[in-house]
Amino acid sequence: MKHPKFLVILFPIVLALVSSCSQQPIIQPIANESGLLTKSALNNTTYHIGELGTIRLNNGEFKNQYGEGATQMHRVTLEKIAFGDLNGDGLDDAAVILAWQNGGSGTFKYLVAVQNSSGLPQQIDSILLGDRVQVSALSITSGAVQLEEVTHTPLDPMCCPSQQAKQSYVLRANKWAQINGKVVHSNTAKSATEMLAPDITGIVWKLERFNDNEKEGLPNIVIDEPDKFTLTLLPNGTYQVMADCNRMQGQYTLEGTRIKIEPGPATLAECPPGSPYAEYLRRLNKVVSFILHENKLVLNLIMNKGNMIFKNGGSIHDNGHH
Repeated sequence: MKHPKFLVILFPIVLALVSSCSQQPIIQPIANESGLLTKSALNNTTYHIGELGTIRLNNGEFKNQYGEGATQMHRVTLEKIAFGDLNGDGLDDAAVILAWQNGGSGTFKYLVAVQNSSGLPQQIDSILLGDRVQVSALSITSGAVQLEEVTHTPLDPMCCPSQQAKQSYVLRANKWAQINGKVVHSNTAKSATEMLAPDITGIVWKLERFNDNEKEGLPNIVIDEPDKFTLTLLPNGTYQVMADCNRMQGQYTLEGTRIKIEPGPATLAECPPGSPYAEYLRRLNKVVSFILHENKLVLNLIMNKGNMIFKNGGSIHDNGHH
């Protein structure tokens, strides 16, 4: 007969063995014999960013599920690394770009200063670069971090930054300090005639998705059948809308990059359950400005509450409009 105490001791040992086989092992940073920082060490170390706090990357990534929904997950990835001496001690430190997604539509980019501590990475400071900025180049020259990035102009929707910029940062008293920043190219330099009616009228715009910028606002919506959700701005100042099984028409006004779509008569058919037709019509009347980005029309809602993104469905003549 087996002794019961033996079973009690054995069970947690077996459980620990099974658990260790089912999980990916966490790689611990190892000091390089030469005293240099390595990409491997930076991809497998601890960082502290924003409200998320302290996290540990494993092979350049951190994941934490905080709810039952598929999108309810914190995810941090290491995007770029540059090596160079940041503190004047003669050793190569590192500047790192981390991207944090918290389950919403935002992707928050951080510039992190990492000190070489006897071949091991030690974070010194971090600074938020912005939401959905695109860092195209990162380097360290003469103790300063050089950044090339695409950021937002005042007219850009959050989805689509268009302003090219260069920035420089140095460490002062172990804190990031910006020492230079300039805009290389901005769409705001375009003339009004380049942004107006000839570019967006006479085209059947097909809705692809809604983006909501408010944490407590309406959810983001992806349109499965863009052909059923269209907007056509006619050159005579009137518009035509298809909203699933309903239609609406009315008048619109353009002034610079500002646009106002007036409410108009609409059919009141009951579309299939789950159809976002009513939400589409409601948001159209809250549009205040627009931008063209990679042949797509982005309509921005009042008070930066979100935007609607349309793809180019061809001219009205190609679609049988008269």
